[in-house]
Amino acid sequence: MDNLSSAAMGFIFQPSAYELDTALRAAILQPCSPQAHAYATQHNTAFVRCLAADAVLRRGSSVQCTCTPDSTPSDDDWTEATPLSFRVVSTEPVQQGRVEEGLTQVVILPWAAAADEAASEIDDPGSLEDSWEIDESFLSGTVSRMAGWPCSLHASQSGNDECALRVSTRDLGRIGVLHGDWAVASLTDHKHQRLVRVYGAPDNDHPRGAAFADPSLVYNITKSPQQLSSVDISLTPAPLGTSPSRVPIARTVTVARVASPISTDRAYQSSFLKSLHAYFANQRRLVQQDDIIALMVNTDHVRQAASEAEEEPADADSANSPESQTAFDAPDAPVFFKITNVEYDVIPDAPSDEFYGSMLGEWGCWVDPSVTRILQTGLEQSRVPRPRGVTAAAPTAASRRLQSLVSAALTSGAAGYKLQLSVMLSGVRGIGKMSAVDTAADQLGVHVLEVNCYRLIGENDVQTEGMLRARFEKAAACAPCLLVLRHVDALSQSTQAAEAGKALLFADVISECTEELQQAWNLSGHPTVVVGTTDYPDQLSPRMMSCFKHHIEFNAPDESERASVLQVLLPGASVAPDVSLHDLATQTAALVPSDLADLVGRGERAYLKRAAELTEYDAHRLLRAGANINADDLDTALNKARTSYAESIGAPKIPNVTWDDVGGLANVKTDILDTIQLPLEHPELFANGMKKRSGILLYGPPGTGKTLLAKAVATSCALNFFSVKGPELLNMYIGESEANVRRVFQRARDARPCVIFFDELDSVAPKRGNHGDSGGVMDRIVSQLLAELDGIAGGDGGADVFVIGATNRPDLLDPALLRPGRFDRMLYLGVAQTHDAQLHILQALTRRFRLHPALRLAAVADACPFHYTGADLYALCADALLKAMARTAAQLDAHIATLNAGTVDPRHPHPLTPQYYLAEMAAPEEIEVLVTQADFESALASLVPSVSQTEMEHYARVQRQFSKETINS
Repeated sequence: MDNLSSAAMGFIFQPSAYELDTALRAAILQPCSPQAHAYATQHNTAFVRCLAADAVLRRGSSVQCTCTPDSTPSDDDWTEATPLSFRVVSTEPVQQGRVEEGLTQVVILPWAAAADEAASEIDDPGSLEDSWEIDESFLSGTVSRMAGWPCSLHASQSGNDECALRVSTRDLGRIGVLHGDWAVASLTDHKHQRLVRVYGAPDNDHPRGAAFADPSLVYNITKSPQQLSSVDISLTPAPLGTSPSRVPIARTVTVARVASPISTDRAYQSSFLKSLHAYFANQRRLVQQDDIIALMVNTDHVRQAASEAEEEPADADSANSPESQTAFDAPDAPVFFKITNVEYDVIPDAPSDEFYGSMLGEWGCWVDPSVTRILQTGLEQSRVPRPRGVTAAAPTAASRRLQSLVSAALTSGAAGYKLQLSVMLSGVRGIGKMSAVDTAADQLGVHVLEVNCYRLIGENDVQTEGMLRARFEKAAACAPCLLVLRHVDALSQSTQAAEAGKALLFADVISECTEELQQAWNLSGHPTVVVGTTDYPDQLSPRMMSCFKHHIEFNAPDESERASVLQVLLPGASVAPDVSLHDLATQTAALVPSDLADLVGRGERAYLKRAAELTEYDAHRLLRAGANINADDLDTALNKARTSYAESIGAPKIPNVTWDDVGGLANVKTDILDTIQLPLEHPELFANGMKKRSGILLYGPPGTGKTLLAKAVATSCALNFFSVKGPELLNMYIGESEANVRRVFQRARDARPCVIFFDELDSVAPKRGNHGDSGGVMDRIVSQLLAELDGIAGGDGGADVFVIGATNRPDLLDPALLRPGRFDRMLYLGVAQTHDAQLHILQALTRRFRLHPALRLAAVADACPFHYTGADLYALCADALLKAMARTAAQLDAHIATLNAGTVDPRHPHPLTPQYYLAEMAAPEEIEVLVTQADFESALASLVPSVSQTEMEHYARVQRQFSKETINS
């Protein structure tokens, strides 16, 4: 699912005024004054009763409560007329609802002076900076010509009036109009003017100096196809007031279709013509020549009607009738029309005056369905306004590059340079390739023709080639257009040697069609850009890749880009205050936008499940009252998403191992943190191409805590941890084992900052040339591993990626791995050499045990020999705990047998079973397992060390050998 907007689950429901009777389970209020805090805390019952009487709490709003005379706080500055104001910080389980006594838990936060100042600034209109007042300038528009009031114009989807321009109420006075008055809008050069109707909006919804209008109106005012975030315009009061009677009525209006993938499809012709008829038949419309009109059609309903018509031709008309359309058939695609000609009566010998400008039709003409003759004819090629007002995430470097390439083709005179613009977009599934295409098309005002190459493959090559050429011809007819060939690798795949020629055939077809698009560009003046997308660029043949002049690779988003995507998917209105998008972005490393959309969907379902358990309302009513997703919902969703993601391709994540879990190893801890923390805390030291140490090799006897140490480092540095086992990299197919090594490092780069941990490194990278495998797989894996390590050390794309290897036999490793720039930091992890070090390990292993007060761990450590590894000490503690549990169970069995042999208590069944006794009769101290000194002594007597003394001497010799041969050991 590449399209981000379609992947979002649908937090489109805003709090509705019809759902205010929802009973809240909890509400957190911030008092705006010390008196309010005193009243709410000292008279909580009366305060809750006051809220329940007539107050509706909305998150983020303020609520006032009037205290009763007998509960007035004793304060010299207090008067009964002083209002008690509170700010609603949070509500559960929805964003708004009523307080119900005995059900709603009201939490009062401590009073803060900052909250008091903010509330007084909001509540007091006089405190607003630059408050406007009515003076003689307000009426200046009726006396003399005003200089245009400058403002920035923004596209907005609110409202159905295509002539409406919305500004803040404070800006109405600066313009010199009242709510609903007509004004003349133009660019700052006053070359093109048109009438607009200005409406006031609440100041908190519209910033000062900004005007909001429908995207079509923005396009018609500016006459610019470039869809900018804002454009500067000038507004002047029109001499019409609220009456548009002086604007002429057009005799004839000619409307032409704007060529697009939908308007050129005969299947949709009846649908968009009906929409055009309804557009002009419902009310009078103000139009100018060259205006663009955007109408919406329901493509799904047309396809359904077409399929039903094929099955039952006799019922085709009834299937397309309005009665057959259900209430949920919402329009989903725009169709554009252009006003190519307007004929109207003009007043002869009229003076050139602003008053008569409207009568001369300079600012627009009315289309009255009872008077005006409307002709629909012709097909125009034109850029169009942005059809969607969807808020997009911050553009990535790849999407910006795509937009710049398309923008270059749209510049004036670009056809003369004979640019064959074709772009290949590659990246994993769901990374946002189609979202980038849609964003570029929206910003530049071009059409998009999307083609799934898998659906082009016919029964034979001739049929496939014909369908492919037909799509190119349709794209040329819809220019300016982006022809998107999705999954272009479907045309390049070949499973047999005899089929290899098919890839060359389709590559030649694409090249020929691209050249034909160049000729069509010269004739029409509008370009068609070919965009190919693929999830598997390695499967494309070189000939197919050569068909596309530019290659843009989409990488997994970094932390800031993930936060931007989450900001779009989780708007502030739908999440609780305890949700931190920054923390969520940190925890979602290596996830692509479609994964983030799935995460948000899981969070929505977790919220609905939690809210349904608290209330009796259904999901629709909860969403209508305002979704209130909290951090626990997103944590639940993240855990489920991470589990499913790890099962599919492997998901790096931050482990939960602290230094308290690691006993001893203080010197190793310092060395390894110095290697990793320095590039993280001071990246400027490596900004000029200086290589950093990124590889650490941990070697020593088995069971000395190498894996545990690597996880503790990742946790303390807040790094994602990616563990790789040697057999996971091996594959029976040629080249796949090396590809697995590349994928491991690519996932780590996507999840940076990240630690890659290679356990049992000697099984992955043995000495080259010593193995007799016929294919040389292990040698190629070692070579690929060396290349990846060099790339990380060089800092090119490998910043904040660290590699830690662990092995028991460093003498079996390929010597090239131990050279500078790779695993050049070798740390030996041996057994504890002192009883104090053994005591630290025992304390770390038993910190979650219940120890008997008489137990002395120091005595246990003194009894341990020095060739015990950390794994041996873990086995010692586990055996001691098991013996304590067996001893406690035996004591319970003996006590139950004594009770069964004695007098029978009629309140309990006879004989007593252990299950019944533990559930109904046992005291807490009876089932508490306390590990004693005797348990450790018994476990120590039966413990067999995993490493013998002879083996320990061998590891000591290996340590001395490598400490001499390497400078960093």
